[in-house]
Amino acid sequence: MTAPTPYRIVSAPRMGTNDDVVRVLRWLVDDGQRVEPATLVLIVETTKASVEVEAESAGYLFRLVDPDTEVPVGAPVAVVSDTPSRPALETEPSRGAGDRLKTVPYQPGSQLVTRSARVLIEQHGLSLEPFAALSVVRASDVEDYLATQAVAAAPSPLRAPSPPIYRDVQEMLSLLRARMQGKFDRHVPIGTLLGDRWQLAKEHGFGEGTSIYDECLIKGTVRVGSHCWIGPYTILDGQNAPLVIGDWVDIGSGTQLYTHDSIERALTGGRAPLATGPITIGNYCFIAPMVAIGPGTTIGEHSFVAAGSYVQGRFKPYSYIAGNPARKVGTVEIDGDRARIRRS
Repeated sequence: MTAPTPYRIVSAPRMGTNDDVVRVLRWLVDDGQRVEPATLVLIVETTKASVEVEAESAGYLFRLVDPDTEVPVGAPVAVVSDTPSRPALETEPSRGAGDRLKTVPYQPGSQLVTRSARVLIEQHGLSLEPFAALSVVRASDVEDYLATQAVAAAPSPLRAPSPPIYRDVQEMLSLLRARMQGKFDRHVPIGTLLGDRWQLAKEHGFGEGTSIYDECLIKGTVRVGSHCWIGPYTILDGQNAPLVIGDWVDIGSGTQLYTHDSIERALTGGRAPLATGPITIGNYCFIAPMVAIGPGTTIGEHSFVAAGSYVQGRFKPYSYIAGNPARKVGTVEIDGDRARIRRS
């Protein structure tokens, strides 16, 4: 009898204690492609970030799930075979030596209910019928269903809400606040509480891994790269000229970027036109909280802008910018994985 082809399982990784499922966002290698240890093979998405997964052994990788598929943490997503032929999988494949992640029993097509979702279902006396179309039922799915039921039962706007409906809405908000407090230890406004910062960034066409708070005001043509963080109560004004933000840029809370100003128009009683101009923020910049950036400004990559500054003009890469009006007061030095901000 021929021995089965040796292979190792690649499982959906657990990236944090709060995620029971991950989404296979994109494969980085072809089916059957040869991989080596540390080869990036796929990108998975959790509730907070997109993460690249490396191969842990050499061989030929064969996919078990398609892109844009949600799978439980620990479920097999691929196998790495010693030969270029797709192996015949066992019913419950075992892990190879040296693999760090454990698998859990999983049958494609079956429905998974996460622990937190099951608790909510039992608390509210629900059945699984409303979630029959879902392969994975998460706590957020149950919360969305409860919110929909509360809205559907709400009275006409012409009538004052009855106490039971009011209590239902308050219970829903209390549930969401408790979830936010438990997962992230924070209280946020209702817009951010009900929304998803990463999904909001996607809807605006921003880059992969970028998040933006619902409290941000976005106007006109605004382009934002990948892995950026846009804080709450910010303004991104691209209405009068393009506003372009590169990759790996943090925009602190309360910071405002304007491609126009009305200073001369106001001072001349409307005789002068608006001043307009594009804004470009290079890659790898940190804009601290409560900064104002005016039209026609370019900030080079690897630059730091201190809190409370008013910035207008052109600044070279690796600039330390501060003041009102702002000027270059020092430099940013990058040494491997360390950054140093030095005054001149």
